[in-house]
Amino acid sequence: MTASINQAAERLPNLAIPEMNGVGALEICVTVSEGVCDFISAMDTARIQEWNTWYHILNCGFPLKVSGETDFPCMSSRRVGQGRVYVNLPPGQPLDFAAWCEALAAGRSYVSDGYAHAVACDVNGMRPGTEDVELDAPGKVTLKTRVTFAAAQPNTVAQGAIVPATGRRHVGDTVVLHADRSEALQLGGVRLVEVVVNGKVVASQEVVADGQIHDLAFEVPVDRSSWVAVRQFPQLHTNPVNVIVGGQPIRASRQSAQWCRETIELLWKNRQQRISAPEREEASRTFQRAIARYRKIAAECPEGS
Repeated sequence: MTASINQAAERLPNLAIPEMNGVGALEICVTVSEGVCDFISAMDTARIQEWNTWYHILNCGFPLKVSGETDFPCMSSRRVGQGRVYVNLPPGQPLDFAAWCEALAAGRSYVSDGYAHAVACDVNGMRPGTEDVELDAPGKVTLKTRVTFAAAQPNTVAQGAIVPATGRRHVGDTVVLHADRSEALQLGGVRLVEVVVNGKVVASQEVVADGQIHDLAFEVPVDRSSWVAVRQFPQLHTNPVNVIVGGQPIRASRQSAQWCRETIELLWKNRQQRISAPEREEASRTFQRAIARYRKIAAECPEGS
């Protein structure tokens, strides 16, 4: 069983249930369900684990955004800014922190390690964090993006330049180096830009890492209400654009809803005795409410999804 879980944990997305006994926002499936979590922090810890959690929640139809993070110097010990978020603000306006936060909350942004960028991205003209794309019936949408990748970047696990002996599951991690410290650079090469629909890659194109902006366009089939985004693993991910088909909510994956429910059940098993006695009953009701919500979402997803 351990070998099976380890094998699954190398893929993105995957259905491996984490141990749910460490640190971090392990309650995210509960807080999202309760409507009190706006975004997931990414670009700091192992990328598959970060993005996998986000994908499962998006597949349940929750509008969770992604933001960049560097937990420095507590966890990420090399430098500030290893995990970043770039927010799109109206051109010509002075930089305003309140407006920046508002755009961040809306998801008009992408996350990056600073060496990979999607300076523009839209689906049928709609950018992330703006309006949904509405289709009367299943069909195709056009995704356009402008990407650029640095001609030189650190030759590290954090940038995805090295796959450590511990496996792909640790690629992107800035917390544990997983390799010897080095100031070596990776020069040039190509980066694989992928279009992701409901967590699965549906199209891709290689782009030269030369510091220049490259314009890409993809025709993307959408057979039901879905979220669509661009990524370059493990360095770059845009927030999604929702494509709503026939006015139906996003119910992309029954397995994703079951994954969320099972993480909550395991977390409660591991944590309930650590919750103070006066608060335990209310916490139990909150957890059970979230479990019931994911059960309902699972029932609303297509059979076999």
